[in-house]
Amino acid sequence: MRSDTQTATIDAAPKDVVAFVGQVDNLPRWAIGFAKAVRRDENRWTVTTGQGEVAITIEVDETVGTVDFHLEPAPGVEAVAFARVVPNGDGPEFMFTQFQQPGVDDDTFDQLVAAVSHELVTLKAVLEVECPL
Repeated sequence: MRSDTQTATIDAAPKDVVAFVGQVDNLPRWAIGFAKAVRRDENRWTVTTGQGEVAITIEVDETVGTVDFHLEPAPGVEAVAFARVVPNGDGPEFMFTQFQQPGVDDDTFDQLVAAVSHELVTLKAVLEVECPL
């Protein structure tokens, strides 16, 4: 299974990065290639993507700086992506790892990888710049 890990150095407090990324309703603000909208359905969240709806659960451990994204693109199918926030000087390094899931062709995975690089630029901008919007 192919994987991709990308990083971004973010000028913000590590705890703030973990808190922001760990909130499902923030996904459309930074995961712009993935999340068009999110909504709460009973005891789980659903993300509206360009390809349809995906159930999502996020596990956050603020003490070690981990945010794990558990996705269910179809009933009984699970995909997991992992984010880590680690010390890097006065700020953190944000790392995001995703895996090419069975049934996802190489071209589609390459598009997902490209989307994450844009999303990390967006995440950095959102967390470093106070925007009035």
